[in-house]
Amino acid sequence: MIALEVVRHAPADLYLDPENPRLAGEPFSVDDQEGILRWLWRNKSVNELVDSILANGFWDHEELFATEERDRWVVVEGNRRLAAVKILSDPGLREQLGIHLAEKPSEDVLESIRRLPVIHATRRELWSFVGFKHVNGPQVWDSIAKAEYVFRVRRDFGLSLAEIASRIGDRHETVARLYRGYVVLRQAQNEFEFDTTDTQHRRFPFSHLWTALGYVSIRDYLGVDPTALERENPVPPDRLRRLQHLMAWLFGSQSQNIEARVRRQNPDLRHLARALEVRKGVDLLESGSSLSVALDASLGDAHLFRTALTRAETSAREAMRFVSTGFTGEEDLVETGDSLLRQAKSLKALMTPGEP
Repeated sequence: MIALEVVRHAPADLYLDPENPRLAGEPFSVDDQEGILRWLWRNKSVNELVDSILANGFWDHEELFATEERDRWVVVEGNRRLAAVKILSDPGLREQLGIHLAEKPSEDVLESIRRLPVIHATRRELWSFVGFKHVNGPQVWDSIAKAEYVFRVRRDFGLSLAEIASRIGDRHETVARLYRGYVVLRQAQNEFEFDTTDTQHRRFPFSHLWTALGYVSIRDYLGVDPTALERENPVPPDRLRRLQHLMAWLFGSQSQNIEARVRRQNPDLRHLARALEVRKGVDLLESGSSLSVALDASLGDAHLFRTALTRAETSAREAMRFVSTGFTGEEDLVETGDSLLRQAKSLKALMTPGEP
């Protein structure tokens, strides 16, 4: 249980957390405070909090949570607010970072941020509170930040995924799915330097990966099962080449000019899983064929024939609807109709070879 005693700290005595999941795995240390602050400013909308504090001052009911590490108070919860306060309270820092405010903070605002309300606690005491708030609660992180947090909690505190899910109120297996995706992502990063910034998507769609791992055919392709995905480095060494293929299909690569096969989860991810169900689909994908070609191969000729014939009939019915109002005697359309008739007769003869 966290002791809710509030202690006042000057902003300069508080440190931004290099383990903040919002940093998306950037390799900061606690000594690189300027680098962390610059990254948060550029990537996490700290300007919105600056504007709010400029207008209203710092709200005392929004305490920061800090833990003591190496004689420093590191803020575990409230890093964006601390970043905003540091920017507002230090003109030299603003100049150094090239930040220009629309207006200078008033004396009342400066007084409100002179000493901030802080609750002291260890990371172990704080993890479920932070997890509920940002993984399953009202102020959610993006999915990769959530996954990194779950991974750290499990690694650092030795808790099972079921315990973590229970403590933060997750009833939809979100914790397990995030963790499974994250350990596979880390393995790709460690084994062949997969780069989340080198994809063909505007932002790295981490959900493609953890959703993909929910399909049996994709797990089979990697040689993993749900139990294996609950440990680090789950993909066997002899399947790492397949992992490399999967990451390319899901995300592509700008530097290598590799086109992502999955542009949208629906229906592309489902189609990828279907294509991987058969050897021919696997071979076509691995040789560089498009997802549509691999999917057709996996569906089989009988399915494709039925689909094509049904589609042709539907198109013919659609043309009948508009012939009286849309056709005015064009010769090319008459020729198209003649060609369609010949193909229909040939098709019927092939389907019923015994008939005259």
